[in-house]
Amino acid sequence: MRAGSEEVEQRQVVVVGGGLAGLTAAWRLRDLDVVVLEAASKVGGRIRSERRGGVWLNVGAHVFGGSGTATGRLIDEVGVRVVEVPGRLAAVALGEKIAASGRVETYPFRLPLSPRSRLALVRAGTKLRLAVRGYAAIAAERPGEEPAARQLRMLRFRDDHSFSEFIGLLPPDVDAILRSTLTRSSGEPEELAAGYGIGYFHLVWSRSAGLSRNIWGGSSVLPETIAAALESKVRLGARVTAVIPERDGVRVVHSDALGEHTVVARSVVVAAPAFVAREIVRELPAATAAALDAVHYGPYVVGAFLTRETETMPWDRIYALATPERSFSMLFNTANVLRSAAAREPGGSLMVYAAAGRARDLAQLDDSEVGQRFLADLGAIYPEARGIVDEVVIQRWDRGLPYAAVGRSLLQEPLTRPLGRVQLAGDYLGTWYTETAIQTGERAAAAARAQVGSSV
Repeated sequence: MRAGSEEVEQRQVVVVGGGLAGLTAAWRLRDLDVVVLEAASKVGGRIRSERRGGVWLNVGAHVFGGSGTATGRLIDEVGVRVVEVPGRLAAVALGEKIAASGRVETYPFRLPLSPRSRLALVRAGTKLRLAVRGYAAIAAERPGEEPAARQLRMLRFRDDHSFSEFIGLLPPDVDAILRSTLTRSSGEPEELAAGYGIGYFHLVWSRSAGLSRNIWGGSSVLPETIAAALESKVRLGARVTAVIPERDGVRVVHSDALGEHTVVARSVVVAAPAFVAREIVRELPAATAAALDAVHYGPYVVGAFLTRETETMPWDRIYALATPERSFSMLFNTANVLRSAAAREPGGSLMVYAAAGRARDLAQLDDSEVGQRFLADLGAIYPEARGIVDEVVIQRWDRGLPYAAVGRSLLQEPLTRPLGRVQLAGDYLGTWYTETAIQTGERAAAAARAQVGSSV
């Protein structure tokens, strides 16, 4: 089909974005005439890893939901190997002391704290534990319930005040302990809705309800496997500049190395971050446009270390370690799953990141300087790491993850309302990260299929 001198391509469905939400939608629509347009040179979005022989370096999302989740079902269908994270998920390093065993309730008595700080941490922990129980009751799945209804209920939980207002004033060292864990969500406690922050501790403390599985070979294996199965349905280097609803379809304008192109489809899934969707989708309702503008994202600076371990290391039984008062917020032993093997193969990998305010503090430094700071603090926590790091990879995510600020629940209705033949999908539509991306990708695919009028 031609419009003037322009060649116009016809498709049943166009998916904008080759991250996990977009690939999920395309996977569900793979029997149709669908094309995925991804601006980057690789799929996966903020899921990114690199193989290094028998180990892998993760610099993006790295933990995934279990068998009862949408994530688990997709992983099973695609045929990707996953393993339960065997190490400790909630350890803390403060000064020269690491608390990494036993119940977290005992940490206040095992970390180097003053009596005042110890009492404050006990009180804050007790308050948080009770709130997590309340959140768990709210978040519990109900028979026959749609994921979107459950998500809205979770968003409304303690949504009218910040986490800092909920937890109260804390001594600096206690504040640093909670902050280093909480900023995993990309926002500072003063920025996050109280219920969202409480929900984050729910994910961290509960293996059954949280994110506790790794993908063997690195996180990128999942999007790359889906893209390989979709074959020619995925186009890389295709940057979408406009999604224009029309009477009988949607016009998608994109550019690549060869110039500008147009695809017309019966339905379009826009699985791009909120700020990209706001920029490219035309004729949005005013409330939806305002809601997209109001979605908050926080930054990350990630460091991945390739190590030449040859023997038992002190971090072997730890997966996640909070690191208050360091240049990075958290440390992850991403080779942890390899330690369950009978024989220890040489080599390993560690991942650290600075999030939210700490990431902004590093913005003016180049990657080499950031790597030096990260290495210095890694060696201060674990002297055994000095001299065994062979490679450092720094990845910056200026808008790494969306987080729920105070009043976030008020955005949900305009973000999820029907938009005709345009479907929105992505992790910003909820609070469960990769799980939200997959759930919304599936929902968008179902709506697109109904508009195309085809069935499997």
